[in-house]
Amino acid sequence: MSQGKTLRDFNRVTFEFEDPLLMALCFEVLNKKYNIHGLKNKYLQETFKEPPNLHMNLDIRDGWLCEVQMLFRDILLIKKELHKSYDVNRADGPFVVAGKLFKDRSDEQEDENLKYSEEGENSDTSLMETNQVLLARIRELERQLREEQQQKAPDVPDLPKVPNVPVAQPPVVQSQAKPLRKLKKSRK
Repeated sequence: MSQGKTLRDFNRVTFEFEDPLLMALCFEVLNKKYNIHGLKNKYLQETFKEPPNLHMNLDIRDGWLCEVQMLFRDILLIKKELHKSYDVNRADGPFVVAGKLFKDRSDEQEDENLKYSEEGENSDTSLMETNQVLLARIRELERQLREEQQQKAPDVPDLPKVPNVPVAQPPVVQSQAKPLRKLKKSRK
């Protein structure tokens, strides 16, 4: 058997979401556009032995598979932090992990500022533009689904419409540090 038939994560993409509705809509778009070869809903685990996500393999073109993971933003942040200790466990020697393993808040803010200054974009503005493009695509797919539904069964009522709510523009803020979420310590 050729390696191309068994290698399933050569091409990968991770989608991060803050809203479960957007995750569900994105899944429906991918399901409609591509053939899903495998799907694991890791949110349904009884005990979480690995970070929860929707994990699938899509046939993007003529048997070319792409691994897709869909996670909520907070879970993805936790997963990235956990992966650092995983790298330490796999290290061949002490020099592999020499140096700073975890970043502090100032390092993260500098990275964020550098990333968007190089791209010439403000992170909030870029996020808003991405959300507007995504909403426009969702509305277009919704329109196509309505048309298909009317052609198949004209007596069935229409799908509910996604409200066309204007998205407020975020205020422009220069180098504002992101607040960290603190976990409450349980007392026993």
